[in-house]
Amino acid sequence: MSAPSQDSFHSPVWDRGDPIDAEMMAFTIGDDWRMDQRLVEVDLRGSMAHVNGLLRAQLVSAEDHAVLRKGLDELLASWQRGEWNVESGDEDVHSAVERRLTAMLGEAGERLHTGRSRNDQVALDMRLWLRGAIDEAEAAADLASSAAGELLDRYGELPLPGYTHLRRGMPSSVADWIGAHRLALKSSRLEFEACRERIAFCPLGSGAGYGVPLPLDREGVAQELGFRAPETPVTAAQLFRGRAELAYLNALESFALDLEKLAFDLWLYSTEEFGFVRLPLELTTGSSLMPHKRNPDLVELLRGHCRQFRADRDALREAIGGLPSGYHRDFQLIKPPLFRGHDRMVACLRMTARLLTGLEFDAEALARAAADPHLLVTQRALEKAQAGQSFRSAYREESQK
Repeated sequence: MSAPSQDSFHSPVWDRGDPIDAEMMAFTIGDDWRMDQRLVEVDLRGSMAHVNGLLRAQLVSAEDHAVLRKGLDELLASWQRGEWNVESGDEDVHSAVERRLTAMLGEAGERLHTGRSRNDQVALDMRLWLRGAIDEAEAAADLASSAAGELLDRYGELPLPGYTHLRRGMPSSVADWIGAHRLALKSSRLEFEACRERIAFCPLGSGAGYGVPLPLDREGVAQELGFRAPETPVTAAQLFRGRAELAYLNALESFALDLEKLAFDLWLYSTEEFGFVRLPLELTTGSSLMPHKRNPDLVELLRGHCRQFRADRDALREAIGGLPSGYHRDFQLIKPPLFRGHDRMVACLRMTARLLTGLEFDAEALARAAADPHLLVTQRALEKAQAGQSFRSAYREESQK
């Protein structure tokens, strides 16, 4: 494969006319242009708020403001119609937007970047994206916990042996089993509160990390974009890069731990040896060789994706760890594990909801398992202790039966 040529790339926004090594550009851009296709809308909305702030600060004329807003509105509408996107020759979403806006508006488009750095721009984009991502993950988690609640309503009264070390221990019920899994999902949802706190402040106006020597309307821009306030001190914007993203994946990891246990239980309980539950036929797969087989691929992949998710979280943590304060290009590597982890866990939560909705418990199989007399041994020992016998004496007596 031949090395890329300089003609393969649009002129970057930092181009001063010096020679640019095409292979270096390809390496540094990587797949970032593809990752940034997710950020087009938030980047445009951030730019709209920014030019509004420039007008209030009297850093652009009313005429240029009107032209810029009209151009940004048109770019958003055309992107929503699918007429353009970030391309492989673009360094990032910010460059793609500015390039298209300047081609559309001429010199007015070049005023878009006044008082802004790509550093605070991408920090803003990521916080706006995370806001929507948290909403999406919360909705998926609610689907799963609601499905667990419906399962409890349908089958909660059925008995289910309580296991320790995968051996029958004491009597329990479907209500206790699914109730615990439902509570786990609801508890994990609380982890998003810390994520929202991490993205509550607006980094725009921090520039490359040390502020912008212009009278920017940081308060007004933050308010327009739905933030609590501008982030201060301005040096925090780059010091915190990746921390909100990591907090989000940490919250999703809590769901990964929940779903991994649930998937393992269903994998076990749906075997012929247990026979407690029947998986929805449409959510199983067939064997290429054995006609009678229906395989629990969904359950197994749920379990596997939960383990893989931890690799996504670790990749993001490694991208931001071991760095001094300020901006570093390493931060570009935040996006792949973040987006991958988000997609993975939202899909897992949604499929778990469908799986729980279609589950069927076998009342006869559960009744047979619950009739095991060993399940009542502990109860008998405790009854003897309640009647006055020492617990250890009652324990030894019951262990001999």
